[in-house]
Amino acid sequence: MRKLLMIAIAAMVVFTSITCVYSQPLWNMAKDDKAALTLSVWCTAQNVRDLLSTTAGLDSAVNWSKKYGVTKLYLEAFGRGLYAERKTLVDAKNRFLKEGFEVQGGVTTSQFGKNGVGNGWKGAQCYTDKGTQEELQRIFEYAASMFDEIIIDDWYFTTCQCDECTAARGNQTWPEYYGDLMVKMSRERVMKPAHAVNPNVKVIIKFPQWNDQFHMRGYEVVREPEVFDGIWVGTEDRNFDYDTGPGYEIGYNAYFNMRWLESLGSVGGGWFDAGGSRTTVNTYLEQARHTVLGDGRNMILWCYGGYLEAVPKMEALSKELPGLIKLAKIVRGQPIRGVHLLKPGNSEPFEEEWVCSFLGNLGLPFMPANEIDEQAASAVFPVQALKDPGFPGILQRMLDKGTPVVITDGLAKRLAGQEAVLSNKNLTVLKVQGSPKALLKLTREQLKPIRDKLLAPLGMKFDAPNKVELYLFGNNYFVVENINDEAVDVTLDLPHVSNVRKALTLPEDGGNAELSESGNSVRIRLSPRTLVAVEYQ
Repeated sequence: MRKLLMIAIAAMVVFTSITCVYSQPLWNMAKDDKAALTLSVWCTAQNVRDLLSTTAGLDSAVNWSKKYGVTKLYLEAFGRGLYAERKTLVDAKNRFLKEGFEVQGGVTTSQFGKNGVGNGWKGAQCYTDKGTQEELQRIFEYAASMFDEIIIDDWYFTTCQCDECTAARGNQTWPEYYGDLMVKMSRERVMKPAHAVNPNVKVIIKFPQWNDQFHMRGYEVVREPEVFDGIWVGTEDRNFDYDTGPGYEIGYNAYFNMRWLESLGSVGGGWFDAGGSRTTVNTYLEQARHTVLGDGRNMILWCYGGYLEAVPKMEALSKELPGLIKLAKIVRGQPIRGVHLLKPGNSEPFEEEWVCSFLGNLGLPFMPANEIDEQAASAVFPVQALKDPGFPGILQRMLDKGTPVVITDGLAKRLAGQEAVLSNKNLTVLKVQGSPKALLKLTREQLKPIRDKLLAPLGMKFDAPNKVELYLFGNNYFVVENINDEAVDVTLDLPHVSNVRKALTLPEDGGNAELSESGNSVRIRLSPRTLVAVEYQ
């Protein structure tokens, strides 16, 4: 494997020496606009060892980064059982800084100390074990000695159920024990020792894309954002397979994850990978678009070594990067508007796992939230809402004052006996039937009454097939994204509209959005897998 990597380095040196002169304008543009959107790449500890330990390897990495518009690198001090050598890390950091890049550190907390037992996750550790705790502290002391910013990759969790963990949890549920344990580790074994070594260091936790399972694995999204200096978000998705794919692999999940976690803490950016054969170029680009729509200021590509072999995807991303920066400028500073969508932190999904990820494909502009907004103009409540003990009373008050509300049938089932709620004229029950992905099968005609009800308080109507996403930014922009593999016709009715113009179409080369205006209606013919941002007065 290492021999093949060295061959790849040699090939890249030749290739990039020929092409880097043509990439300089893209890199210059990326540097000029990095306040709007930064493109970064993560170098694993193995990448550092195999690809950044020689002058030739560093030359190749510099040229590759400039070619594709990367302006920041994260060098992993530890990951998958390997400490990257200090000299290699420092030399690489200094070289990249000299070349005009930003450089910070990273850690992946896997394959060290005692491996977890009975969890099916290779590389997930047992944090009840004292030796694991001590090694965790050493890892962050090591990283903090070299970097002022450290992002923790998404292996910072546990599902261990060894005898020691079983005894330690006592009468707690596993999620309760895991949450308390990981919050304690974060305070005592990560933040405290890291700041003792480097008082200026900022340690950022990255939450993965599987938001409905966080609490089951010790990701305590309510308390951990208060411990760490920031949040990063996993925005990976895959070519969604209706028959076998988990809900977190559908594209809208990336947007939901960004916006929902933003309601819990300070989000810096998103993180996605090339995805191998399970991610086409179209799906790959949609990861980036959803990250930017979610107000991600920085996109981290995981990881450098893998991307050397993902040339078609990198070529597509570099081609779209100018448009993504334009999209970021449209989104930045604009409040999102729309329908209140509640998912309390650490909530149980029951039979509606990933339902929020599928709801976004129904053509409703959602405002994901961790807490109930009783003043919301309209709202959707899935079964996760039951996490809030005051929810039934709040729901009754919202309905009594005329708020249009949609609840899932899973939630309705658990409200059995509350006839004043279930018979209220302002309540609609959405049939999920224990299969959230089945929402993708709803027809245009079936979606119409749901959309009409929830958008009425905004003075809007939206007519489109399923798998067409709608986003509202401020009072003068909306975005429509067609996730279908065929062209669609959509209509958006607004309270007042004039001076309609296309602000952006993605892809800029090949995407097509035909706009027409009639009264207060905007009609759009949108090509497959295409996003359009529209400005209006």
